[in-house]
Amino acid sequence: MDEKGSFRPNLLRTAYLVAFGLILHDVPEGFAMANSYIASPSLGILMAIAIAIHNVPEEFAMAVPIVAVKKRRFLYTAAFLSGLAEPVGAIIGLVAVHFHPALNSFFMAFAAGAMIFVSIHELLPMARRYHKIHLFVLGSVISVFVYMLLTAVVPG
Repeated sequence: MDEKGSFRPNLLRTAYLVAFGLILHDVPEGFAMANSYIASPSLGILMAIAIAIHNVPEEFAMAVPIVAVKKRRFLYTAAFLSGLAEPVGAIIGLVAVHFHPALNSFFMAFAAGAMIFVSIHELLPMARRYHKIHLFVLGSVISVFVYMLLTAVVPG
């Protein structure tokens, strides 16, 4: 919102880009959960818990710009589509692996690569722009420790 009370078009564009990017980002997460479950049910459960934890701040990141432009219907639509993206990714991954089991490793590599790409291409430059690289590194280290904790807690 600007000082006159009207929203800026660039903020709306940002809201759409963030929502679209995060929804698209959720599809490989579905691949990862479903195909890791195929590889090992305990790995699938571990992956689902890790992704669920990861999704909490991700959904806030999507909601903030949408709330800022005061588009309630857009917010509900984006949340709905985001909620469907992972199951759609899981179904695509499961169907493909059912017909071609060798695709499992490719889906897992694609999911991992997509997450690394988002981190390196989007999050790191943003951290540099706002002079918060230490928070990027801290977040990465905490992520590793949370995942290590999950591997200790979830039976394998």
